[in-house]
Amino acid sequence: MKILVFGVGAIGSLMTHFLCEAGNDVTVVARSTYEELNNNGLVIRHRLQRKTTVDHLRVLKEADDAHYDIVFSVMQGQQQLALLPVLKTVDADLIVLVGNNMETGRCEEALKDRHHLYGFQGSAGHREGGVTVAGRMSTTDLTVGGLDCAPSESDVAKLRKAFDVKGYKITPVDHMYAYYMYHIAEIMPYCYLSYHLDCDLRKATKHQIDMIMAATKECFDYLKEQGIPVMPAGEDDYYDSGAKTTAMRLLYRVMSKTILGELMVSDHCKNGIKEMKYLDGKFEEYREFPEYCFRHYSV
Repeated sequence: MKILVFGVGAIGSLMTHFLCEAGNDVTVVARSTYEELNNNGLVIRHRLQRKTTVDHLRVLKEADDAHYDIVFSVMQGQQQLALLPVLKTVDADLIVLVGNNMETGRCEEALKDRHHLYGFQGSAGHREGGVTVAGRMSTTDLTVGGLDCAPSESDVAKLRKAFDVKGYKITPVDHMYAYYMYHIAEIMPYCYLSYHLDCDLRKATKHQIDMIMAATKECFDYLKEQGIPVMPAGEDDYYDSGAKTTAMRLLYRVMSKTILGELMVSDHCKNGIKEMKYLDGKFEEYREFPEYCFRHYSV
């Protein structure tokens, strides 16, 4: 398949690696890293897997007028809007906006005549000296769907074909706006704690972990009161009571004391301060004007 990727930061680099590994014809648009990608290829150090990969691919500074089967825009939430004029005109069968997108209303309006989906890739990392340091589990998951509907079977099949490689999974959901909201409800308390501890989660106490769990439950309850469906379905079970809650609390504690917390939380907090501020501000905006925001984001 012929695929174009905008954004080769930590998330986009890993996605591009899997697309290359699956045998696709991959092009990336990169301005600041154009020279290093052309000269050295896409170099990724997979921290947990203890390996380094190098992919050589086509690199552009600007999008061309070629036709693509899929275009991925992999951006931090506050960066996605600037690319919308380009995405409106790119020649593609399917456009997928990947990242913590709290501007879905504006994206919907801009791309109303384009076939598009929203997604979130479950990985983390940062760029360091021309190398992407990637934090990922044995399987990297791309959750994908429409703003408030499930993706079509044909779109899911197209994405699974593009990522037909060991270690990558496509998970369709019914409501990506809801997914973004509940995801933020889970990550932000952990991020606040990370900043409080100078991005050293190994200092976290059992009481602080319990506070994270309580804060997430409180936010989940609030979102449900606003009529936003829990997404993924059943995620709230991990914050109510019982065996799933016990397991989640244990996971939080293990993450805080190991490299998992560093890779998946504190590392991103240190390197994604602008995004964290953006998400915090957008969620506060939602709390102040929930009815307006829900209508706005669910055009």
